[in-house]
Amino acid sequence: MSVAIIGASNQPNKLGALTLRALRDFNARKYPVNPRHSTIEGMKCYFSVSDIGEEIDLAIIALGPQHVLSAISDCSEAGVAGAIVFSAGFKELGPIGEEHQRRVKELADAAQIAVIGPNCLGAGNPSIGLNATFFPHPAPIQEGGVSLVSQSGGVAGLMLYESADANLGVAKFASIGNRVNIDFHDMIRYLGHDDNTEVICLFVEGTEHAGSMYKEMARITRNKPIIMYKVGKTPTSKRAALSHTGSLAGRHELYSAAAKQSGAIETNTVTEMIDTAKILSICRTNPARRNVAILTHTLGPSLIAAQILETAGAALPPPSQEVSSVIQKMLSMPVEIEIANPVDLLAQGWANPDIFGEAFNLIMDETQYDAVMIVFSPNYQEDIGGAVPIDAILEKTSTSDKTVVAVLNSPVCTPPKGKDRLERGRVPVFSSPERAAQALSNVLKQSRTP
Repeated sequence: MSVAIIGASNQPNKLGALTLRALRDFNARKYPVNPRHSTIEGMKCYFSVSDIGEEIDLAIIALGPQHVLSAISDCSEAGVAGAIVFSAGFKELGPIGEEHQRRVKELADAAQIAVIGPNCLGAGNPSIGLNATFFPHPAPIQEGGVSLVSQSGGVAGLMLYESADANLGVAKFASIGNRVNIDFHDMIRYLGHDDNTEVICLFVEGTEHAGSMYKEMARITRNKPIIMYKVGKTPTSKRAALSHTGSLAGRHELYSAAAKQSGAIETNTVTEMIDTAKILSICRTNPARRNVAILTHTLGPSLIAAQILETAGAALPPPSQEVSSVIQKMLSMPVEIEIANPVDLLAQGWANPDIFGEAFNLIMDETQYDAVMIVFSPNYQEDIGGAVPIDAILEKTSTSDKTVVAVLNSPVCTPPKGKDRLERGRVPVFSSPERAAQALSNVLKQSRTP
């Protein structure tokens, strides 16, 4: 792959310099373009894209809006396939900006150049080390199966941060800004055919192609989950969307209905979107029903999860009488304890990992459950109980088609022992019952029967 950086610079505060820095780990052909320089960072600098004399796959245009038309014209002459335009100063400014953007579109369409932007952060492909932005990542991006698409560059950054915090692997990401000729329906179609993309996340302000977006979502959700977070539901956010990326926000009720009818999942925060993607990406299951078991030794956090799940339409039936009797005997309490759902193993479940592991096996064998949530408070002190039975959980999960989610009550900054092993074994781990329950609720909404 080859990339031309139009407006490359050796001044560290310039977009062109930041773009080169973001591309530092991209091991492919990079061509700085700036008529004022002969070399930049030890690389030959070209007067124009046409002067490079080689096929260019992507041109990154790090110039002011007044220079974009001439840059697109240069790309047209050089036969460039795709371009990213960072600068603002187009449709979001009103009639003058709209006319400017229209001219860019006409030129790009005539030359068959796919344009991401203008007024955007850029795009990236972690699998090949491509970070085509002016934003050197402050957190490492893990390669994986979730693709992120946002109109807003700032929200694209938030989505990447949340993904890094969640240890969630990213396949592709793009901030599409004002959408010259690449809009949501184009990105959905592309990612729907992308073998590396398993889950698609969309942050939407608005689009003039809502019908095409709906059709693509309805087609792609048959094979891949789509998660959408739509803003523009209030008067202030509607006005801001128009001035931000020139987006007509439209009626949020119509977007919500379109998401539901197409099989997409609608969320209300970036965090909720990434949490939901985490379950779908790690578990790769689509429960047929919405029956959930919660297994715990600490009832309070489990009741929080239960309330969120039931409010969202999930069901929490009790275990069978046979399994309840076995668990009662395992606990060896002086009085008979009713085994309900959440299944509370009391202090024994915390102090003795074997009890928790055996109860987990029993619950996983119950045919009425489609998903199992573990709620556990790990102990950070050695040899005094509070150990999560990692081996038992992973062994049973590996032979089951149930969705298993773990809540390990813990500080995010100090993940408990075994977290990484669980996630490698397809058990997503959350640090709070609220986030786990909301994300699981969203996944269960895709079930075929209530």
